[in-house]
Amino acid sequence: MRIVFWSVLLWLFLRVFVFQVFKVPSPSMNNTLKEGDYILVNKLAYGVRIPITPFSLPFGDIYIESIQLPYMRIPGFTEVKHNDIIVFNYPMEDFIPIDHRQPYVKRCMGLPGDSLSIKSGVVWVNNTALTETENILFPTDKKQNRIVIDPLKYSPAVFPNSSTIKWNADHFGPLYVPRKGATINLTAKNLLLYKRVITYYEHNSLKTRNDSVFINDQYSSSYTFKMNHYFVMGDNRANSIDSRFWGFVPEDHLIGRVSR
Repeated sequence: MRIVFWSVLLWLFLRVFVFQVFKVPSPSMNNTLKEGDYILVNKLAYGVRIPITPFSLPFGDIYIESIQLPYMRIPGFTEVKHNDIIVFNYPMEDFIPIDHRQPYVKRCMGLPGDSLSIKSGVVWVNNTALTETENILFPTDKKQNRIVIDPLKYSPAVFPNSSTIKWNADHFGPLYVPRKGATINLTAKNLLLYKRVITYYEHNSLKTRNDSVFINDQYSSSYTFKMNHYFVMGDNRANSIDSRFWGFVPEDHLIGRVSR
């Protein structure tokens, strides 16, 4: 029994702090990772996130929600890089503790501090076309044997889901990816891009009155980000719901890097 106990304890330690096996939940990473594939996620690479809900069972959704720790991460041995395949908790599940939100797997396209845009389906970072993996799957017209790109028309499903900013999945940006410590001037346009970051992800109150912005009840013409954020996309570009549709991935949602 003692051997079993210590074996289980060691396994739990490795699962929480070193690596974890995940199942790819969707076809959004075809043809790099297929739906249903099992992947090994390295939690040490970017640093181990200390469990936010410490009183949780290792399987299922059983946890004590009333006891949550602030976000903390043990330093890792590398930083997220362009084209890394990462696993993270889906940011849009607002009413679930971060470490119990659904795990997603995507490719990192934009790093903190980047200026990112998409022009005719090509990702540009800091005014340079990003070199992408050969596995990127673009929509094609089989009859004419060519890649299909959405024309220049507004798509309401695309972030920030406002007719004021007329983007679509193939013509997007430019936008600034938030970096910890960076300060932006607040305008009516970029407030659409960063309101969720300021409120839900970085836990501030925000109100607008007569074109003025009030953060935590203080008039604010600028905002300094508290956390790094990332922009991610699926390799199966036409069948991926990613940062083009729901925005940024906050640093505290990162789980690890796919090792395969």
